[in-house]
Amino acid sequence: MRPLDFIVRQWDRGGNRVTLIWEELAGFRSFTAGQWARTQAHPRTWATVYCALVVVIGYFILDRPLARFLKAHVGGEFEGFWKTVTHLGLAGVWMVPAGLLTLGLILSALAAPGLEKRARLRRAAWVPGFLFLSMAVSGIAGNIVKMLVGRTRPAALFDSNIYDFVPLTRGYLTNSFPSGHSQASFAAMTALALIFPRYDLAFLTVALLVALSRVLTTVHFLSDVVAGAWLGVMVTLALHSLLTRRGIDVRVRFERDKTLAE
Repeated sequence: MRPLDFIVRQWDRGGNRVTLIWEELAGFRSFTAGQWARTQAHPRTWATVYCALVVVIGYFILDRPLARFLKAHVGGEFEGFWKTVTHLGLAGVWMVPAGLLTLGLILSALAAPGLEKRARLRRAAWVPGFLFLSMAVSGIAGNIVKMLVGRTRPAALFDSNIYDFVPLTRGYLTNSFPSGHSQASFAAMTALALIFPRYDLAFLTVALLVALSRVLTTVHFLSDVVAGAWLGVMVTLALHSLLTRRGIDVRVRFERDKTLAE
């Protein structure tokens, strides 16, 4: 048999096999398409379901082996880089400037001459105020869950082989769930993405990097980070919906962004 004939025959066999597999997956493809449509119709509900599934799977299957693997293999400058990135998840990095700007705009509105200028300054105050409230509300909720759940951190697993819950405690080693840095970064970046939608991908990339840093530096388990991200996003979206229903628009429009308002 000539080499070309052999290649053509193998190509045909491979094509037939791919076609057969594709036909066998018809049911799965139909389910996936339907599930995607359901997710688009009710994104927050299904995001909650997906988060819960990841948390459960993480706790029973993924968290411990992943944490031990990363502890054994991540170090040096690579770990140092992620320890630097993780500082972007500190709540104060975003809350303090947002709070000060909100306070400054409110005081300016109180002192401004003319009703129109006061109203304009009060509307402007809602922009940083939205960012501040998103982080504050989700942060308070996250701290309450931390205390109620009392999940031990990876450090307890590494040092004492403890992988457990100690509810109603506030110690560092028992406040792993959910991740506060992930909650703070996703709340802040989701709020900024809603304020400046032109740069939403950049903001969400920052949030993902912070969340990833918490896992790679083995400060949190994977399920902690997923839960923290979910909390930050959901609280921010809920606040945004509430403000929108009250006629408060926090989106900032620049001249170059006019197309976003069309």
